[in-house]
Amino acid sequence: MPENSKKSPSKSSSRSSGEGRFPIDNLTYDLITVIHEKSQGLEAFDRYLKDAGEDEDCRQLFEEIRQQDEEAVKELTDALRERLESQVEEEAA
Repeated sequence: MPENSKKSPSKSSSRSSGEGRFPIDNLTYDLITVIHEKSQGLEAFDRYLKDAGEDEDCRQLFEEIRQQDEEAVKELTDALRERLESQVEEEAA
């Protein structure tokens, strides 16, 4: 995790202010990290669905959880997009 991100409480500080060497703030980093981790989880659920084979109860449970995680990835991606667009607008102003 970027070490300077904890020093900068400003939500709009997408660029380093010379305090460290990381160009993104902590919240942006967190969003990217969660998207990455959830995406890897989706791949794992694909394997779990194969393993469930004919066990309909487990298969249905895995499908439900996978669908929830897929929706979470979409929501996180939207939040990241909005955050980055807002930061670009702030920098342009």
